[in-house]
Amino acid sequence: MADSPKFSLNTTDLLNLGKNAALVGLAAILTYVGENISNVDLGPSGIMIVPVVSVGIDTLVKWLKNNKKEDNA
Repeated sequence: MADSPKFSLNTTDLLNLGKNAALVGLAAILTYVGENISNVDLGPSGIMIVPVVSVGIDTLVKWLKNNKKEDNA
């Protein structure tokens, strides 16, 4: 689909905006959970679960932030 003219949005623009908003929201949620996972009492199994979940969340946040197409022009 062609680019939209200045000061107007087409369907492609709105879809891209929605995708970016969803990725930013997901990254924010994952960051919040990652920061506060140590406050959850999981009992003895928490010693093994918290580090695994924290590393997984950190990896997802970094992937979401770097998931962009770059022009090499």
